[in-house]
Amino acid sequence: VSNVNEVSSALQLIKKACRELIQEGIDVKFPPVGVMIELPAAVYQTRALARLVDFVSVGSNDLTQYLLAVDRNNSRVANLYSAFHPAVLSALQQVVDAARAEGKHVSICGEMAGDPGAAVLLMAMGYDVLSMNAASLLKVKSVLRSITLQGAQELLDNVMQLEDAQMIRSAVDLALYN
Repeated sequence: VSNVNEVSSALQLIKKACRELIQEGIDVKFPPVGVMIELPAAVYQTRALARLVDFVSVGSNDLTQYLLAVDRNNSRVANLYSAFHPAVLSALQQVVDAARAEGKHVSICGEMAGDPGAAVLLMAMGYDVLSMNAASLLKVKSVLRSITLQGAQELLDNVMQLEDAQMIRSAVDLALYN
């Protein structure tokens, strides 16, 4: 999603489909509808988008790639791709704040949610749901259980003052694994 018109159009199509099903005698309820924030343009429109839907989700892989203008699958520039980049963390916080301002739940999926250190930061930001692959679940669960919400928020406050992805990653690792 990159703008409000796309969401409005999609909602109209979903409403039309529901009406048609009801007219055919099928008992159907209007489903919860959300938006996936994967483009920088959507980050800046999160609040307006959230007003139209039931929930907000973030696709961290694509959002990180588009924010940093780095193809994570291109070996020549993949080293520049980092979910711990200050711009990525700032954008993720902005999405949560905007969704919360509209009273909407916010979730995140992608590699970032399955990274234990990143998961701590996402929890501190206020993400309600972290969607990850099954292989990451036990590691993330263990790390999240090892820190209080207050401790996670203090760590987030500290790393949001840093200006370099490697420094942020190091600070998170130092706080969690020492």
